[in-house]
Amino acid sequence: MHSDYLTFRLDLTSSLLVDRANLIYSDQWDLDVRALRVLRLVCAEPDITPKAVSQQALIEKTLLSKVLAQLCTRGLIARITHSKDRRSISLRATPEGVRVAKASRKLGGKLEAELLAALSEDEREMLNRLLAKLTSSLLAECQAAENED
Repeated sequence: MHSDYLTFRLDLTSSLLVDRANLIYSDQWDLDVRALRVLRLVCAEPDITPKAVSQQALIEKTLLSKVLAQLCTRGLIARITHSKDRRSISLRATPEGVRVAKASRKLGGKLEAELLAALSEDEREMLNRLLAKLTSSLLAECQAAENED
């Protein structure tokens, strides 16, 4: 049965978590998880390029373009000419963007704490170790495959 596969269970868990967070974030700021992830990245790295955001946030370029347009229209980020390469743009959060990012980070921490309350401290530590181990293994595989090309 497909529900026995780890990939299915992880995807289901992720979807349920994102759906829950989207309801809360949408009600609070009319933004979804993806938009807030981008906003937080821009706040964390002033003058970040859209390409770097795409890579770090794991968002495909076309979708990122829509998210950036939404954040710009809302006055949460600004596109500016990149200081080192005048042919490209970089992104910077506005004061309102910084305020929303901070508040959403705080709320996100609260939501995560509520979720993790279902696990004991040992289980939380084990979950973190197992996810880190799986991620590291998969990244190493990707790196090896890239080096073969």
